[in-house]
Amino acid sequence: MHALFVLYPQPDDPEAFRDYYETKHAPLAARLPGLVAQSYAFPAALGPDPSPWFCIWRGEFENAAALEAALGSPVGEQVAADVPNYSPKGATLLHAELKG
Repeated sequence: MHALFVLYPQPDDPEAFRDYYETKHAPLAARLPGLVAQSYAFPAALGPDPSPWFCIWRGEFENAAALEAALGSPVGEQVAADVPNYSPKGATLLHAELKG
């Protein structure tokens, strides 16, 4: 299994981000071809320092090739183009082979 992690920085308007993300962007991301599972969270920091991340998305794909194909698909392009609509500060994308 291969995963894509999308980390979003703290937004200027958290309520607007959350509303747009949950009603528009997450359903769009769910349409990525080859997506086996997805989840997202609005995490809280464990320590005294605030978290740099407001939202984290995780998508699972059978392998790295399936992930790359999804990102290059028309839906993948729509997902990427939609990010500035709710996260003008962008996002950080990471991918990894899942272990364990």
